[in-house]
Amino acid sequence: MLTFQWTETIRLHILPLLLTALLAGTGAMAGAWLQEHRKGFLSYSSVYEESGRLDGSLFIEYGLRPKLTLGAKVDVDMTSGRLGNGTAFVFLRKPIPTGEREYKLAYEIGVGSTFGIAMDPLLRTGLSYGKGIKVWEKYGWLAVDGAVEWAIDDGPNTLKIDSTFGLTLNDRFKVMMQVFVSSADGDVSTTLAPSLIWQPKKPKAPSIVVGIEGEEGVLALKFGMWQSF
Repeated sequence: MLTFQWTETIRLHILPLLLTALLAGTGAMAGAWLQEHRKGFLSYSSVYEESGRLDGSLFIEYGLRPKLTLGAKVDVDMTSGRLGNGTAFVFLRKPIPTGEREYKLAYEIGVGSTFGIAMDPLLRTGLSYGKGIKVWEKYGWLAVDGAVEWAIDDGPNTLKIDSTFGLTLNDRFKVMMQVFVSSADGDVSTTLAPSLIWQPKKPKAPSIVVGIEGEEGVLALKFGMWQSF
């Protein structure tokens, strides 16, 4: 029964979203690395839980200046087949000087709001660490992104810490392990998310991300795309 439900949901919900992402050229990463001047990055992902929940996420950033990146992020519940409750932010990211050190640091400041049943304004502050690494003669990256979403009204403040370990296997494939930790009102949740990133041979084609997510015994399928422009 569960297999049938997953198959039907993929056919009716996830595949249309995936095709939409392809047509839009979409593809999700933030971090301590700023975008190059006048270059951008766009990502889209959809996550379907075995409980039946379907979430969508859209992320975009653009190098407004050599040391200033402008970005936006939207997370929304799409379980009902249309936009439900979610959050949206716009933000600015600037580097923190690290001299000749091998790692990079950056900070973010953003404003946003929840939407859906209620619209509550939010302020976002973040700090990111990033470092290039080499493992088994393969090159990769390590990133830790911490942020606090401050509720302007009476809602709870939310602390988030996202950790990413990525490794480039060859010109076509990368692997990535992510750990997402979120805390609000004393409730802490941890999500593990391994994934595979495939880069098609076609020039400028978006990278395709396929993975799974696990939180407190609940598994989810993840489909996404990355696109630089």
